Amino acid sequence: MRKKSISRKEQILQAAFATVCRQGYYETRIDDVARRAGVAKGTVYLYFRDKPDLYLGIIRWLLSQAYTILQEIAGQPLSARARLSRVFQTWTEKLLPYPGATELIFPEMNRERCNLNRRFREQVLPELRRLLDGIAGIIVQGIRQGEFRPVEPRLAALNFLNAFRTGLLLMSRELRIGSAPEQSLDLFFHGISLKTKGGK
Repeated sequence: MRKKSISRKEQILQAAFATVCRQGYYETRIDDVARRAGVAKGTVYLYFRDKPDLYLGIIRWLLSQAYTILQEIAGQPLSARARLSRVFQTWTEKLLPYPGATELIFPEMNRERCNLNRRFREQVLPELRRLLDGIAGIIVQGIRQGEFRPVEPRLAALNFLNAFRTGLLLMSRELRIGSAPEQSLDLFFHGISLKTKGGK
């Protein structure tokens, strides 16, 4: 019974994500989500008390999906850099079909985020911290193996997320810079300083 309940909730979240990416948050109605999910409108309210709650549910679901991908790749026999690159590329591939995802995933770009600060902190930040810790764990391994400089891992993890965010933003329907994700990842790894022959 519980398995069926979880499956139905994810079905609604997938439909909500696709609908919001296509129509925008303010143009999306619960009826639209229910229709796309193939459920009654009342079924959506069994899982989400209102539209803002559904919005936060989408973000939590996306962060959970991102963490699952991260964990799968973190266990692969690759260098730390290769694992981070694969995480970055996999996340990008998952979101490229949804050009409207940027505003949704980075909610400070969305006015709804400003109206939900308390609920956002309570419901979303724990998922975000878990994701940051997972990225930081790979960075720590890279430091120990001599791949990365001895930097603060969580700060580096936040910069990794910002590089992903920048690449995704530049791939949005407004800008459409084709190689932006790859360049953002390259800047994360190398920075913008040109190495001299002396290595300085």
